Amino acid sequence: MEFVLIALVSIAGLLMGSFFNVCIYRVPRDQSIVKPASRCTSCGTRLAWRDLMPVISWVSLGGKCRYCKSPISYRYTLVELLTGLIFVVLYLKFGISGSFLTYAILCSILIIATLIDLDFQIIPDGLVLTGAIFALLLIPAGLSVHWKDALLGMLAGGGTFLLIALLSSWILKKEGMGGGDIKLMGMIGLFIGWKLTALSILLSIYAGGIIGGLLMLLRKKKRGDAIPYGPFIAAGTVIAILYGNDLIQWYILTFL
Repeated sequence: MEFVLIALVSIAGLLMGSFFNVCIYRVPRDQSIVKPASRCTSCGTRLAWRDLMPVISWVSLGGKCRYCKSPISYRYTLVELLTGLIFVVLYLKFGISGSFLTYAILCSILIIATLIDLDFQIIPDGLVLTGAIFALLLIPAGLSVHWKDALLGMLAGGGTFLLIALLSSWILKKEGMGGGDIKLMGMIGLFIGWKLTALSILLSIYAGGIIGGLLMLLRKKKRGDAIPYGPFIAAGTVIAILYGNDLIQWYILTFL
């Protein structure tokens, strides 16, 4: 029975990942995610159901469009696999529960936000608003954190990044945190409460520092270059979701 549930969760994740690819492509271009039906971005041919099977279609077609033979980015398949993997990990951690539903929705928003931020260096307001609406629906249903914790989480997340942005503008005379990042962190706080939000912020700073340093060492970026911060926020949040309570407990027992 456990294997069947894991298989169903993974399939659901793959299917959702396929839909997320549509969102990642269309949302920043201000296109509807509902219609028209999916088409090849090279030749414009409408794709049949057999062309849209997560992972399987890409592999069977050799990574090329069935109709015009143009290459199809492997990233579509990576997004599908990543979503499936995250859904399975969340299931193994939380089972079929309110926490699983809450974190699956949040991670879904983060996957879409991360890829859009990497491509366009923006986090669409509509995406953040959608996440916030889901969070506000989950709270009274008793599937997420208490509303007071959610409110504090929103203030802690959005407020901290807003303060960083204001101080950076005042002291360094440059943008230190984008508006999209501020809103995204506030939305995350609604989902996970203030404790895990604080940890997410700390982890995102560590992740940003490490990856940013590596990119400069590899000469992929130089000092002063803009680096999308959304992926670091997402990484810190996922780690906090999976291991946050253990990390907080370890810190308390070790240093306090």
